[in-house]
Amino acid sequence: MESTDDSIYLVDKNYRCRFLNRKHIKRMGLHKKQLVGKPYGAFHSEAETKWFVERVKHVFETASSVQHEHRSLRDGRDFFRTFSPVKGRDGKTSAVTIVSKDVTKLKRMEEKLHFLSVTDELTGIYNRRVFFTVAEHLLKIAKRAKKGLHLLYVDLDGLKKINDTYGHHEGDMTLVELATILKGNYRESDVVARIGGDEFSVIPVGAEGDTDDVIKNRLEKALELHNAKRNRDYKLSVCCGVVFFDPNAPRSLDELLVQADKAMYTQKKRKKS
Repeated sequence: MESTDDSIYLVDKNYRCRFLNRKHIKRMGLHKKQLVGKPYGAFHSEAETKWFVERVKHVFETASSVQHEHRSLRDGRDFFRTFSPVKGRDGKTSAVTIVSKDVTKLKRMEEKLHFLSVTDELTGIYNRRVFFTVAEHLLKIAKRAKKGLHLLYVDLDGLKKINDTYGHHEGDMTLVELATILKGNYRESDVVARIGGDEFSVIPVGAEGDTDDVIKNRLEKALELHNAKRNRDYKLSVCCGVVFFDPNAPRSLDELLVQADKAMYTQKKRKKS
């Protein structure tokens, strides 16, 4: 018990600590005399104590082991805990042993891998794969609920020229800036994604009553405010196509994106002319 990296402790029916190994004593930051004989709740919050008591009680009642992953409210670390019954001579459960394995590094790695799997590496917003998955789901919900849904197709103007003139780092920064503007211009529940090199898409959930122009103007004003704060030789600008998903005449996501792309290129041609 002392050679392991796991915290091990034993509690009785009154949830009082009867044994602790050195690892657990070190984690608690107290002397052994301060811990032995004291109830779990003396060192933990009410919420954490409630969580702990429920599991210990279950082991006493069922005489079977349980395992749980838990984030400690005490220090924010993640632990995988195994609660096991300790039988007395009469065969009844007389105590419960808890083996607590610190899995914080593993959990943080899992969270990081999940983040990388759903986000665009450069901008930190959703990537193309997640966008298509979420968008398909939202279209199904909209169709079932008989609610309309807007979809924006946004293309950053002049990225190649920015790259050629100021370097690729500057080009990358403009993509990050646009992603930040899009995120800041829409609600947290809205879907904002980078779906191509200089292409972004937004699904503003709950904007059913807005017109295409209202949605586009909102973005254009945000860009104007951003450019006014920047002292540089070029302005951040976009071309934008907006389409509406009508639940009474539903179209596929591919069809919506094709139409939005056409609307975007129409605006791009008008700008050039």
